[in-house]
Amino acid sequence: MPNAKYTHNLEEIITHGFEPIDPDEKIEVNLKDLLYIYGVLQEYMRFFHQPDHYQTLDDVIAFLGSNKDNAGFQILNTAVYKKMSGMFPLHIDEKFDNGDFDSPQLPFYYDEKRHH
Repeated sequence: MPNAKYTHNLEEIITHGFEPIDPDEKIEVNLKDLLYIYGVLQEYMRFFHQPDHYQTLDDVIAFLGSNKDNAGFQILNTAVYKKMSGMFPLHIDEKFDNGDFDSPQLPFYYDEKRHH
C-alpha cells in the first residue's frame, strides 16, 4: 500500500476513535454471549502466552484451523460476527459504518516490505 503508515502499536489501532465515547455509558448484553467471547479471548491467551505452543507455522495453522473447524478462526468469527452482533447501540454502529474507528495507521503485518 503506497504511502501507508504501519505501526507495532496495536492498542493505538484498536482504540482509535474512542475519545468522544462517554466513559460512563453502559450497555446490557446477553451473559452467555459475553461468556463465549471471554472464553474465546482466554483460549487465544492460553495458546499465545506460551511460545512452546507455536514453535512452527504448522502449530499456528493447526490452532486457527479453517472456518469449518471448531478451532481458533471459527470461534473468533463466531464471537465477532454472531455473538457480538447487535451488542452495540445504534450510534456506535453508525460510527463503525462511518469509519470513525478506522485508524489511519495499519498494523505492521500489512507491510509487504517488512521481510525485505
